[in-house]
Amino acid sequence: MKAFFSRPVTVIYPYRKMEVAPRGQGLIRLRMKELGEKPIYKCVACGVCAKSCPQHCITVEKRQDEKQPGIYRVNYSLCIFCRICVDSCPFDALEQTQEYEWVGGSRECFIRNKEDLAMDEVFEEDEKE
Repeated sequence: MKAFFSRPVTVIYPYRKMEVAPRGQGLIRLRMKELGEKPIYKCVACGVCAKSCPQHCITVEKRQDEKQPGIYRVNYSLCIFCRICVDSCPFDALEQTQEYEWVGGSRECFIRNKEDLAMDEVFEEDEKE
């Protein structure tokens, strides 16, 4: 009887959305060193994230004679958002955002390339004393 007179716990989604926890695990993004016509990614294409991914949803191929990814692709239809790739990156090049809404009409919509994964702002590291 107590539950009958209490407020409902459910949220009328998509009109009202619940807040995501600060450590919420959303979509993966690539951090940037420089933006512009020729962007510079923080990723050096070492492939540690792809090797540590339990679902093998990340593909990394290095450009010749450069420390930049030629191909960096994430297949979100396979990703389980476990954050292992973010934690295993030795260069701190990946970030897991608070974005959790993403709808696609086909399977190809869930495969994102490095241009789609790039952050909109330059990543600035905290100064260590």
